[in-house]
Amino acid sequence: MSSKINEDGRALRPLGDWLLAGADELARQPIPPAQEAATLAAMRRALRGDAKPESWLARWWPRLSLARPLAWSGAACCAFLLLGAGLLLSLEPPAPQDAVERRSASGFLPLVSGERWASYLQEAEGQGAQVGTAWVVATELPRERLALLGLPYDPAQAGERVPAELLMHASGDVLAVRLLR
Repeated sequence: MSSKINEDGRALRPLGDWLLAGADELARQPIPPAQEAATLAAMRRALRGDAKPESWLARWWPRLSLARPLAWSGAACCAFLLLGAGLLLSLEPPAPQDAVERRSASGFLPLVSGERWASYLQEAEGQGAQVGTAWVVATELPRERLALLGLPYDPAQAGERVPAELLMHASGDVLAVRLLR
């Protein structure tokens, strides 16, 4: 064994030397007869094939008196949360009927509020026209603009352009958009 002396005057030994010394000390201690008999019996059962390995959970489960009620209460809590989430998802508020009709009838997605539509219609009636002046303008939108409209888009294709038609008021306001395929 090689050892070095540190600043405190104690000998520094490699870990292997410490482990060998510990193994020698354990070899000198006698094994209690009850422990030796239990070990031999377990080895015989294992060799015969009738030994059932006992997991740590099987050893501690009967001792934990709160484990079973907590497990059932956790499962009940999860089921309750799933039912509540399903109920909340089914309670989605209905879309305003006029917006649904406008969208489904023309294919345009309105970009202004209902009050703004009403003000444009009143303005047109005040001028004596039956319908307000508006134009349909063909254009191409970048795909990243779909996210601003609340529509799904693929970020990998954000640089590509999508053909669309814009419904524009005479003042230059964009009232609605229709995406073309």
